[in-house]
Amino acid sequence: MMSSFFGPVDGVLGLVMAWLLILFPIVGFLAVIAVCLWSLCGGERAAEANAPGRRLGRLAEVMAAIERAEQMRPATVAPAPELMVELGYFPYSAEGRRASERLVCAICLEELQQGQACSEVPVCRHVFHRDCIDAWMKSQTTCPLCRRNIAAGSERVSAAIDMV
Repeated sequence: MMSSFFGPVDGVLGLVMAWLLILFPIVGFLAVIAVCLWSLCGGERAAEANAPGRRLGRLAEVMAAIERAEQMRPATVAPAPELMVELGYFPYSAEGRRASERLVCAICLEELQQGQACSEVPVCRHVFHRDCIDAWMKSQTTCPLCRRNIAAGSERVSAAIDMV
């Protein structure tokens, strides 16, 4: 007879069984914690939401939520002045670019595709999807990449800051 944590046991098999009685609850507890953390972090929904094609949909959802919040604002608060700059747009063309050189819209993080409507910020010449920059300019007056002011009559940023 051998002695274990549970008292006297018969042979090696008894000792193994005694330790399994300790290990099974510990493994089960760790499994429950892992499942809880997975479900709290979103599980499969988080993986679906991060799919590349869903990013534009999330941008639209965020912009719709911002517009709903602005509509719920009390009437006593004066609305923010809208940006008076209208950017022109053009169909994107990858002509003259190497195959490895791909432009990405810094707002939605999607790659610019041939023929998509794009706009260029005249101050810094950064290019974005037309819908993305229009939505951005409803609440911001700066370029999403370099933060230069794109409002009419804005002061020029010194060349030392121009790194983008």
